[in-house]
Amino acid sequence: MDQGVRRWTTRGIATILIVGAIAFIALGAGGIVAWEYSNSDQFCATTCHSVHPEEIRSHLTSSHANVKCVECHIGRISTLHMMALKPEHAKELWGMIVGYERPLTSTTLRPSRQNCEGCHWPQVEHHDSIAVIKRYATDADSTETTTRLTLHTAMGAVREKKARGIHWHIENDVQFIATDPQRRAIPWVQVKTADGKTTTYVDATAKITPEELKKYTPRRMECFDCHNQVGHPLQNPVNLVDEAIALGRIDRSLPSTKARAVTLIEQASKLAGMPDQLAPQIDKLIAESAPKDLPADMKDKEAKFEKEMKRILLDSSFSRPELSWKSFPNHTGHNDFPGCFRCHDGKHLDEKGEAIRLQCTLCHDLPQVRREGGKGSVASTVMAGLAPPSSHDAPNFMRDHRTRFDDSCAMCHGKQLEFGRDGGNFCANPACHGRKYPGVSLSAKP
Repeated sequence: MDQGVRRWTTRGIATILIVGAIAFIALGAGGIVAWEYSNSDQFCATTCHSVHPEEIRSHLTSSHANVKCVECHIGRISTLHMMALKPEHAKELWGMIVGYERPLTSTTLRPSRQNCEGCHWPQVEHHDSIAVIKRYATDADSTETTTRLTLHTAMGAVREKKARGIHWHIENDVQFIATDPQRRAIPWVQVKTADGKTTTYVDATAKITPEELKKYTPRRMECFDCHNQVGHPLQNPVNLVDEAIALGRIDRSLPSTKARAVTLIEQASKLAGMPDQLAPQIDKLIAESAPKDLPADMKDKEAKFEKEMKRILLDSSFSRPELSWKSFPNHTGHNDFPGCFRCHDGKHLDEKGEAIRLQCTLCHDLPQVRREGGKGSVASTVMAGLAPPSSHDAPNFMRDHRTRFDDSCAMCHGKQLEFGRDGGNFCANPACHGRKYPGVSLSAKP
């Protein structure tokens, strides 16, 4: 071969190899960039499926703000495993293109042992924690009520099935059937304990037949079946107002502060749109609610109230008129939604007619309530080392304790045992009596 031809051939091959290498590197770099972008919150929440803009806002202020969408919805897994799972989410992108009904709950969360427990390591010992909750009335003084709770999470070696308290539910084999996507209605529960005993509970008030139950597949209870709003909480705005007052961001020395805030929340709930669209309307509502002839020394407090209420109302707003915070149930606790009482409601009975235990002290101590200018809870006077009687552990104790108390109760709880809701004696706890809990029935029969 001619030397010149050989030289040009060599140069051509070298050029092809170099260009190919550059193209390979460029494609590889582009692929990495594209892969990283496809795992970003921006892609998940706006490009792949712009489900609810409210969830995007709330995620930024949640306790998991630094946890990416894919870490919960796909899991902290290897890249190859993630690549294998990604196609399962393609339906979300297709729905974004052709249009689909925006879901109110996620169907893509990985089992908690594959994501939650990557940070919340279960082998450690979990201690009790204290919660102090302040609520304010709608009277002229926005009277304060303080509730103190000692929350039982779990104690002991968790994986040895010795857990007690809230985390008992995930350390034992708890299966349940929910008949709706948000798992609000749970008509069937089955518990298998470490000794191999299996107990099945059925909601005695549910209008569902055994044949209909067989159409559903039981699921094992996961962390997020209760902690379902840790990623993007959509809270009751009334509670946000209470929090703002407790932290001093709203001054309750203003006339009827809480009542005015509640009225503004009710008025703003009729509005819908994006925050920049709603801001002028909310400004108008707040301005119209301002007290007339406000003293000069209250002007700064009023300005602070207006600023904080605007933030709360905008954060609690929704882009679509049919949605509100009530559209997204919070299954932790049992105030605005049944939550714990989806199962611990006095209605889920086994074949003996015994209910899933409803005792308050399973998950927390009896709440201690102190009302401003009024009576409060009276703690039990039980002596140290004195164990409660076996009757307190009976499955139907919460239903029966009202009719089965006698003089022996005074040994622990004092001599004055009169049911009430205004405090002053052990049986007049304002946190327990004189109020309704969503989903609870103490008179269900099998």
